[in-house]
Amino acid sequence: MVASVASQVLIIDKSRGENLAKIIEALSSSNIEVTVEDDLGTAIHRFQKGRFDTVVVDTRVEGMPIERTIQILKNIDPTTKIIVKTQENSKELETKIRNEAIYYYHLDSFGPDDLRQAIECAIIQQNWQAGAGKNADNYDNQDKLILLVDEDDRLVEVIKNNLMNHGFRVDICYDADEGIAQAKEKRPSALLVDINTPVGSTGLHFIEMIMNEKEFLTIPLMVFISKSKSEKYEKILARVKTVLPTWTYLEKPIKIEEVVPKLRALIA
Repeated sequence: MVASVASQVLIIDKSRGENLAKIIEALSSSNIEVTVEDDLGTAIHRFQKGRFDTVVVDTRVEGMPIERTIQILKNIDPTTKIIVKTQENSKELETKIRNEAIYYYHLDSFGPDDLRQAIECAIIQQNWQAGAGKNADNYDNQDKLILLVDEDDRLVEVIKNNLMNHGFRVDICYDADEGIAQAKEKRPSALLVDINTPVGSTGLHFIEMIMNEKEFLTIPLMVFISKSKSEKYEKILARVKTVLPTWTYLEKPIKIEEVVPKLRALIA
């Protein structure tokens, strides 16, 4: 459950389709109340009168440019997390939206689970910042730096927010060479890496690289691996088992609720 007291989400979206119904049902089971408005003026008026932890705005909602909508929402309540979703993306649109420093940018092609997870992570972060999410486990995690090595921006953002909401410090690298350099410099408490991380300039996979560095052998490792491709990596995983004393794995697609419990067990 995300919160003991019902959190409030406002979704401004003209399409009341099956995906939206699934998201509302899933959020309701996590004690999150969802309000849906398809008219921008009505939604802004409701936002002014109520208290919402997160607002999801669809770029197809008519009334004013999306960047102006974001600015109005921020002026009303700068603490509310804003998620913008769109059906058709373009570099111009993405640049325009990201310049507004929103919490998350969601493409419909990512699927409803991605949007649900983004909303839940936003609410958890809100609770943490308000003090509701602070607990002994979070304080215990504050001195632990996690190095996340992955090229998937979308997955990285969700995992990073989830870890930070539980008190971890998180650094991100997008390729093998950068990951190795950061690991040497910062000595993280754990490494989280996608087995498909791009090859670095050394010509070796990140996991192979860390197994060839004695100083990394004592750093706990969590590997993300696609179940459908697990046979392809049997040889390297067999070597991981014999070389690294502390490691575990999660199958993709990642279930975000499994990351923190597995990570805590790994570090312990």
